[in-house]
Amino acid sequence: MFVEVGQVVAAEGDTVWVQTQSRTGCSSCKVSSTCGSGIVNKAFSHKVFVTPLKNSLGAHINDEVEVGIPEDLVLKASLVVYLFPLLCLILALTLSSLFLPNLTELASIVSAVIGLTVGFLGVRWFANRQSAQQQLEPVLLKIVKRPIAVTQVVTSSD
Repeated sequence: MFVEVGQVVAAEGDTVWVQTQSRTGCSSCKVSSTCGSGIVNKAFSHKVFVTPLKNSLGAHINDEVEVGIPEDLVLKASLVVYLFPLLCLILALTLSSLFLPNLTELASIVSAVIGLTVGFLGVRWFANRQSAQQQLEPVLLKIVKRPIAVTQVVTSSD
């Protein structure tokens, strides 16, 4: 399971909004302070994401929480998003070349674009189906740190 630590920035009902910051491989590299890529990464990669999640742990605002996504779902989603449209493009181009051997170059391009469009529509269908089943949503794993509520006590000097 991929695990990321984030902070709860808002809560409403059974939903919390968790803020996480994107990290790259450079953030864990020992030579990132002297490497050109590491310096550029530090300057331009401060992306912050806020994600609504089901509050299964009773988290409150300002709690630090662990958010997890199962690895097999990330792999499946990556294959569908990247590979499926490409396979549809190749399949459409191959089928159009087989059944219409005298196809012009423009017609080949149009058939490839149609295949790519079918692939993108397939990805949308897959995403909607998975979203309805709530299988690709991140989940709260545990509360890492909860701030302590401090109240000021006023004493009178007699």
